[in-house]
Amino acid sequence: MGLADLPSSDPRPLKQKWEIAPRSVERRARKQAKQAKLDAAYAIVNARDGNRCRVTGERLDPKAVEAKHRREHHHLAGRNVKPEWREDPARICLVSKLAHDLITRGWIDCEGDDATKVLRWHWTPLAKSRPFRIKSRRRSQQKVA
Repeated sequence: MGLADLPSSDPRPLKQKWEIAPRSVERRARKQAKQAKLDAAYAIVNARDGNRCRVTGERLDPKAVEAKHRREHHHLAGRNVKPEWREDPARICLVSKLAHDLITRGWIDCEGDDATKVLRWHWTPLAKSRPFRIKSRRRSQQKVA
């Protein structure tokens, strides 16, 4: 009588140690699959937004040295806050590094949660200075000169 003859509540057949993939290999495969989904979503966002910042309207480049021209992807709800939105291109928009830093610092706020529609950005009371002009402000904030 061997190990295979013993009764088991697990319906899966027993496997030898060399037949089982290590957990580290499975974990790496899961991470690579998630990253591939995120890269596909980023490609859709890049094509949709045309490498333009949704806050400032500046032309963006992923390899730019200046923060106001470097391209970053902003998740409208944090990736940890709404994990189901992580790979959804409708919840990601292009912004410059400078704008992204101010958004995550809480100086700029966004109205809207669907990047396929118009997003309105505005300065919050936390903003000590305004280093650039926001392109898509609310009508109530647009001053007539």
